[in-house]
Amino acid sequence: MGHLLLIGNSQRRNAVISEDCLWLCRYPTGFYVGNYRLSVLIRAYLSLGSLGQKDISPDREFSNSVPGMEWRGYLYSAVLLALLATILPVSLIGGLIGKTQIDKKMLVRWADRMPLNNQNCVVSKVADACEDVAIHYATNTAFLACGYGKERALWHPGAGMRSAKLRSERSFRESLFKYDIRSGETVELIVVGLDGDFVTHGIDIFQLPNDENKVRFLGGLLPRKDDCTIIHVLTPTLKIHIFAVRHAREGESVSIFEHELGSNVVRLIRDVKHPGIRTANGVAAFYVTNDHYSLSGPLRHLEEWIGPFDWSTDVQNCDASQEVVQCRQVTPRFPGANGLAVSDGRLFVGDARNGTVTIYRLGTGQPATFERQIVLGAAADNLKVVPTTGDVIATVFPNIENLALSLRNTEKLGKEMLVPSAALRLRKDRNFEPELFYSDDGGVLSHMTAMAVDPYNEVAIGGSVLQTGGFAVCRLSKATVRALT
Repeated sequence: MGHLLLIGNSQRRNAVISEDCLWLCRYPTGFYVGNYRLSVLIRAYLSLGSLGQKDISPDREFSNSVPGMEWRGYLYSAVLLALLATILPVSLIGGLIGKTQIDKKMLVRWADRMPLNNQNCVVSKVADACEDVAIHYATNTAFLACGYGKERALWHPGAGMRSAKLRSERSFRESLFKYDIRSGETVELIVVGLDGDFVTHGIDIFQLPNDENKVRFLGGLLPRKDDCTIIHVLTPTLKIHIFAVRHAREGESVSIFEHELGSNVVRLIRDVKHPGIRTANGVAAFYVTNDHYSLSGPLRHLEEWIGPFDWSTDVQNCDASQEVVQCRQVTPRFPGANGLAVSDGRLFVGDARNGTVTIYRLGTGQPATFERQIVLGAAADNLKVVPTTGDVIATVFPNIENLALSLRNTEKLGKEMLVPSAALRLRKDRNFEPELFYSDDGGVLSHMTAMAVDPYNEVAIGGSVLQTGGFAVCRLSKATVRALT
């Protein structure tokens, strides 16, 4: 039978369920089945017909939609699941529809470790709830995607929070910040040309090719430990593009901004929408992860209640250079695709469910080719590349994540309530074997979701998706910096 959600090869149609079918679902064995498990399964199947109307890709593994089936298939599967729900445990039902079995003991390898690289950290009070950070090394500038932790506990697609009416209207416009690593100044960027909601998540920066030669380093683009002092010669018109995941009540997208370095303004170039961008999380220009299969509705409830499923999440590669946006799935699916990074012809995908980073080789116009999978020993969030070594810094949750508890206590995070934080260094010279890079009990940042390292300025910058005082700058020791150059 395989995965029940993948039955059939026909073009998808809307599922039309008659009242007779509903009666059968309510009374599958001649008596009323009034339990939550059954109702969720039935409602999930009733919603499947609206998941997408696109033709099914001939390549099932890399399709943007779950392969479809005729409405009779929905009806028969719904009745079958209804019957199964009366006699089988949830765990067995989950297995039938592709639930990923995860050994939680494999996700606590870095729990209760001694503090590391957290002794000289300063938490910023200017910006809150900074889920992600990206550094423009040539100008000593960090860019952060920040917001309102307390309001995210009411409505945030990534966290499965859907009480939009309870969230204040003003809070649907979150912010991008820049942080000057040399001066320590933090400035909220003025967003020009963007209307409507802007709830942030992942962020990445892209140096425009026409300007890449306008910055010169004394000693080379990527200085090594014996190089002399770095001198930046910056053209005033040097520009970058900022890619920012945008959650909005009207749907998901990735906003592309143009930013003139040295200014305090970002201008919207394009808000990229596509059916393949369903539940955006991480972005690396222009790859994007979907962290769930469905944004809302019964199927999303099914994911959160029984999941994770091995078909839930994926990586899309998008081309927004033409009027019509093209996105395609370039990797197999994951139970919990989250952070990602691109470096040296490789795509790195962190999984927040099974605690892995999967590495792919990238080819022009081709699906990514699997290279290896790294077992981290902790659930992964954002990934960042160290420019001097090509190492990857993976921010992880050293203990089993209790997101619900953090959401209920956003104002206490980092204060009365501490959630341990950690980041791993995946060493390129050791086939990306993980080693501990940062460890803290949560007194600096609780529920940390990102950490980027600047070996030139000898700092690491971390961000927390929920904490008030949303990012921290940690001065690294000389020994740590030497190991990164």
